[in-house]
Amino acid sequence: MTKKETIIKSAIELFSSKGFEGTSVRDIASHAGVNVAMINYYFGSKDKLFESVVEYRSSIIRGIFSELVNNKELSPIEKIDLMIDQLIERKFSDAKFSHLLHRELSLELRPQLRKAISGILLKNIDPVKTIIRDGIKVGVFQPVDLELTITTVIGTIHYLLTSDTICQKILGKKEGFSPFQNKQLKKRLSEHTKKLMRSHLLKKN
Repeated sequence: MTKKETIIKSAIELFSSKGFEGTSVRDIASHAGVNVAMINYYFGSKDKLFESVVEYRSSIIRGIFSELVNNKELSPIEKIDLMIDQLIERKFSDAKFSHLLHRELSLELRPQLRKAISGILLKNIDPVKTIIRDGIKVGVFQPVDLELTITTVIGTIHYLLTSDTICQKILGKKEGFSPFQNKQLKKRLSEHTKKLMRSHLLKKN
């Protein structure tokens, strides 16, 4: 692992646990075992480091989605199923950072950072659009609104998992219910979202 990757991984851990404002460049340098000058050399500022963290995380799922686009052995709906599983897995495995990310997107404090994060995240939508377009072209999917279809998937997953409290209230669970430790909820959400997309996308015979 390079020094740059070490810094990014340390930043992910600290941003996730302490938040953006609660994490200093000095904290990250200490955790990564480097000096502050090295972080400034690679990234220039904490904002730019945060952008690099978002890009690092997003590039992983973007790569998976791109592989799905080029996979000739899977049907369009199988690709959508796998895409849904990846989105849910990312939410469940990295809940704290996901919450931090969406908090930054909702704030007006750092408009330039918010704009940069939005641009990075929106790049992940392109492979999904391609999968749906390909499905329509080969006659498996019916014509749909691409942008709102993708919003439906992401919105369903995100809203339920916005916070423990919201999830508890929606599902009628008692206080103390932890959605991110619940494998049954993960399976339930996956199955529901896949059924939703199959009903929405697949041509009716």
